[in-house]
Amino acid sequence: MLFTMILKNFKNIAIGGISGTELQERLRKADIHFNEYAEILFQDPLFEIDPILKKVTLAKVNLTGLSLEKSSTFEEIVRAAKECELNLCPMFLAAFLRLEYLDQPEGPYLTIASKKPISEEKYPCGFYLRNLDGKLWLRGYFASDDYLWPLESEFVFISGT
Repeated sequence: MLFTMILKNFKNIAIGGISGTELQERLRKADIHFNEYAEILFQDPLFEIDPILKKVTLAKVNLTGLSLEKSSTFEEIVRAAKECELNLCPMFLAAFLRLEYLDQPEGPYLTIASKKPISEEKYPCGFYLRNLDGKLWLRGYFASDDYLWPLESEFVFISGT
């Protein structure tokens, strides 16, 4: 549990308070790249941005940080996160984090743990952030319910309530 507590202060960011159009414009001005799945998610009702600006504390954890000892499904990851007092992120949080995390190192992606918009198998599940070949990405992804995430997979959750 102590290991997880150390990771709880990944970032403190402000989310909400602007329109989806304004947020997308800020992302474009920051030269953030999108894939087709991200564009689909921007149009989803779960991407509706809270009109009230609020501050949240984010935790970045991998599966071992959640006391998981093997590759796990997203449902198992979320259950372990709840035991560590970590909560799912609203879908739109990924875009705000992308704007705040412009110094993301190149390499592995960072998945934003959020509720899947709909249960259709081929519909995007959520977003991840990546710095690949010097380009910053906000990408949508999809994974089946039985997909086993590798132990080194990193997720962002909201810390506390």
